[in-house]
Amino acid sequence: MSQSEFTYNNSDKSNQSTEELSANLNRFHWDFGKIPTKRGKDPRKITVTLKNIGGVQAAWRFKMPNDSEIEMEPWVDAGTPSAEQAFEQQVLA
Repeated sequence: MSQSEFTYNNSDKSNQSTEELSANLNRFHWDFGKIPTKRGKDPRKITVTLKNIGGVQAAWRFKMPNDSEIEMEPWVDAGTPSAEQAFEQQVLA
């Protein structure tokens, strides 16, 4: 695990924002194909299979960017979300 991955996985011990933490990670772009507009509202199931081909045991876990956020007290003004954060909130809602 790289230092960036270690820091991201332990983000509760970091003062960095989610954007700063994820900016240092390797990104993998997956093209899941096009969705016809007439069926675009229907959910789509995608299966991702990961295989550990190395000699070291590994555990896999997908984390959404907001999974590592600290729960804010009600009086805190979190500010305006970035375009990416607003999109993620819309997708998750």
